[in-house]
Amino acid sequence: MATSRRNTSQRLTLLILVIASITAITLDYRGPASHALGSVRNGVRDVFAPIQQGLSEVFRPVGDFFSGAVNYESVVNDNAHLREQIGNLRRQALENQSAAEQLQQLLALEHLPFLGNSKDVLADVISGPSSNFELTLTIDRGTADGVGVGMPVVSGAGLIGTVISAGTTTAVVRLVTDPSSRVGVRFPDGDVGVASGQGAGRDLSVQVIGSSSPLPRRGQVVFTSGLQPSAYPAGIPVGTVASVHFAGGALSPTVAMRPIALLSDVQYVAVVQWLPVP
Repeated sequence: MATSRRNTSQRLTLLILVIASITAITLDYRGPASHALGSVRNGVRDVFAPIQQGLSEVFRPVGDFFSGAVNYESVVNDNAHLREQIGNLRRQALENQSAAEQLQQLLALEHLPFLGNSKDVLADVISGPSSNFELTLTIDRGTADGVGVGMPVVSGAGLIGTVISAGTTTAVVRLVTDPSSRVGVRFPDGDVGVASGQGAGRDLSVQVIGSSSPLPRRGQVVFTSGLQPSAYPAGIPVGTVASVHFAGGALSPTVAMRPIALLSDVQYVAVVQWLPVP
């Protein structure tokens, strides 16, 4: 009962203070009573200041919530706009990088020292390998441009492959990594061998023929041999020695050779107008 009376008394006191506050704020006396009423009004404000501050702290999060709810769509739109700008900047950076790489490839094809006096036809790669079983490229040059079946295809770095079919305006190039590809090669020490494709992303396997010289060293550049009959003229860089090992009781080593040209990201090539002697 004592607790109930105390709660009732507190509520009554609060009600009286509220009524007094409203009365002091709303009444406006003029004349002599104005000063006295102002003192009362100031006193009431002092009493209610802590209460007002407490209520403000309680209800501020609610106000912030409704403010955030009202501005939420604007925030979402701003974030979407920022993400779009970031995406555009990233795309522009990639495009600039791609353009620089393409320019580098074109410049490398301007002067190919390993071609000697052989003529060549520049071509754009319009499609890459369609599967891991047949590693070919399609280029935008064909018989109308002087491209024929059996002609070597190179990049600025070295050998890409050979033309296996040619239409009027397009041609198909078989890459050196294709499992059906065979390239006659020569090592710096004079040894020769045959490089066979082992599939996409894998080193070529070179079977050295009749080796009597020191073993090839890792990093050595290997060139086309040009020996007859050969599908390639001599002196075109093919790859670099990755490793050397002997299989079983073989007298000649087998060399793993990494293609010198970046076959997975080639955009421009040159078709060498050269055909093997039958």
